[in-house]
Amino acid sequence: MTTSITGSTLAYLIPGDPVRNVRLPRLFNAVFERFGIDAVLLPMQVPLRDFAVFFKSAFLARNVRGMVIAPPHKPLVVDLLDGCGLFGRVAGSVNVVRRTENNELEGDLFDGEGLVGALDHFNIPFRGKRVLILGAGVSAAAIGVALAEGGTVDGAEHIAFYDTSAGKAAGVAAKLDAFFDADVVVVNSNAPEGYDLVINATPQGLDENDPLPVDVTRMDRHAALFDILLRNQPTPLVRAARARGLNAQAGFEMLIQQMPHYLGYFGHADAAQGVRDDADFLREIVYPPAMHAEIATPLRYHSDNVA
Repeated sequence: MTTSITGSTLAYLIPGDPVRNVRLPRLFNAVFERFGIDAVLLPMQVPLRDFAVFFKSAFLARNVRGMVIAPPHKPLVVDLLDGCGLFGRVAGSVNVVRRTENNELEGDLFDGEGLVGALDHFNIPFRGKRVLILGAGVSAAAIGVALAEGGTVDGAEHIAFYDTSAGKAAGVAAKLDAFFDADVVVVNSNAPEGYDLVINATPQGLDENDPLPVDVTRMDRHAALFDILLRNQPTPLVRAARARGLNAQAGFEMLIQQMPHYLGYFGHADAAQGVRDDADFLREIVYPPAMHAEIATPLRYHSDNVA
């Protein structure tokens, strides 16, 4: 955190409910300190029923330059903005808001771009591939937008959504299929056969006793798995997939890869580039000690290792 907060310090807020486990304040404040930016990111405990009033009133303070939106508030923000980026409009939620020079409020969604950056970091192919997304919530929709937005050349060729609420999955799939060239469908089974990549965007795995959201023994030998959860990593799902020799990765890198997008969106271009060049100091903050060895040498597996 900045060592001296003054009247000129820029304030960024992260409203959520709860906020006791949010990791972004530590990441942002480490960046601000490293790059000499007179700014601070503060968590705000805001109940759902009070969010709209809080959101509008917080920006009455001129030194509040932006917000990073934590659950469950992401879907509520879109209708409170003066402008919204494509990803936020399609997914129906945003996770970042900035005050413009014209004193308007703009928002966008970087969950999906963080996922794409993480997949590239771990050398997990998705362009032109078949992807199964487990879940159909806000994060799943954002991931689907990012994978579909690149078309069949820079994005996934086929994206399937599975959720225990079939109607919810169908709604997300239909919206993405109408916007983008990728083939986006809803499926009635979490069977992983025939997919190159499986993404867990469900809460299953937060509890050690949760059932696995997918049977990793049925995944194709070349397939990879990404689990977006930030708590309890490596989850039983990640551990089971790794035990089979699959390229299975935890969700921390998705958060790390969003940081340059956040910083650039807030106008801190030099810091954004600095994080792109070297984000290991952030990984040391967010990766649990048991996974620190993976910072320098990410675990990657190949199909000839699969049992």
